[in-house]
Amino acid sequence: MGNENFELPVEAEWQCHPEAKKLFGELDFQLKDGMHFQLMDGQYGFFRFLEENERSLRTYYHHYFGMSLCCSGEGMLRYYFLDFNDAGKAKVDYEHRDLIKNEYIIIGFLVYKIIFIDQNIELSSISLLQDTIRKDYEEMKTDLYRLIAKAKKQNATTMNDRIMDDTILKALKEFNKIGWVSLDEDTFDPNPSFHRIHSIYGEYIKDIDNLIKIYPNND
Repeated sequence: MGNENFELPVEAEWQCHPEAKKLFGELDFQLKDGMHFQLMDGQYGFFRFLEENERSLRTYYHHYFGMSLCCSGEGMLRYYFLDFNDAGKAKVDYEHRDLIKNEYIIIGFLVYKIIFIDQNIELSSISLLQDTIRKDYEEMKTDLYRLIAKAKKQNATTMNDRIMDDTILKALKEFNKIGWVSLDEDTFDPNPSFHRIHSIYGEYIKDIDNLIKIYPNND
């Protein structure tokens, strides 16, 4: 006779959810690819699954992968993501180990400052964003381009407006891949999870002007 009092371990409880078979495979792949899940089109089912199984999934990822399933933000602005550390990252397949390039992180600093610190909250055009970055940093364009070139490990003389615009676009596409922004042709919208860049790099963003001026000259 079976044990009627048997209880699944916490890390396995999520498997009893009625949507587990339908959702978990893709959810797991995307989380390990760096995706952030929030209440937005295309993610509602995944978000609710994470929300309803948060305790179990936290235990599962910690126990089997040494990674933390995190939830940040409040209310309708909450978002879930996997926080990778060195031990956990080593347990993830090679194709899921991509990191955001340094030059894209710097672009992220600029975008966050322009929209949320300088309060250009209506800015949603990629071409206008590219133009705004060039104009807002006109006086320190040389230093900015040197900083981006240094992050790209390229000669600063190769940088120009076209390459800068292309770097901004590629950064937004990378942010779209992990759910930080949504893209639609020339339109972009920061998602709640874009605030994670501030939670990680807030001091750098606040001091971005000095970073642009000083860092390129430090080897």
